Amino acid sequence: MTAVFVPTRRNEKNELTRHMLTHKDASEVTTYDCSFCSYKAKRKGDLTTHMLIHKDASEVKTYDCSFCSYKAKEKGYLTTHMLIHKDASDITTYNCSFCPYKAKQKCHLTSHMLIHKDASELMTYQCTLCAYKAKRKSNFTSHMLIHKDASEIIIFRCAHCSFKTKWKKSLRRHVRIHKDAS
Repeated sequence: MTAVFVPTRRNEKNELTRHMLTHKDASEVTTYDCSFCSYKAKRKGDLTTHMLIHKDASEVKTYDCSFCSYKAKEKGYLTTHMLIHKDASDITTYNCSFCPYKAKQKCHLTSHMLIHKDASELMTYQCTLCAYKAKRKSNFTSHMLIHKDASEIIIFRCAHCSFKTKWKKSLRRHVRIHKDAS
């Protein structure tokens, strides 16, 4: 399968270089290592973002929503959150050309489009330790946690209760329980 990279920012050369890192194994590039856990990043900015999980909430600058109690550790998350406060007619939607699916973010439409592709057109991620295959790198990365030693895994803990998980996505989903309860 041949992928076409479409730059979205002004500095196309830097964006392409940054994008190409996603196709390289960590052993092929200089990595930025977390000093608190086994996390490794291919980009310094990704490590900086990761380091926020090790800080106490009081130490982290937050971006606060002016309409509700939502707080974000990154400005981009607040920008995405703000879409829920906009009138539907003011939001650009990205429409699937094969079905009625609509998305508020282009990356969500891109991810959705995988369901319309033939398996032979897709790049699949094959686990070398078992028969698992994935269409999405994020699913493959999550799967690989089952093969890691417990000491190598970052554990995400809820600040409100004893809940803990290997998956950041699961913690985000769990935290909503506490927000809905208040």
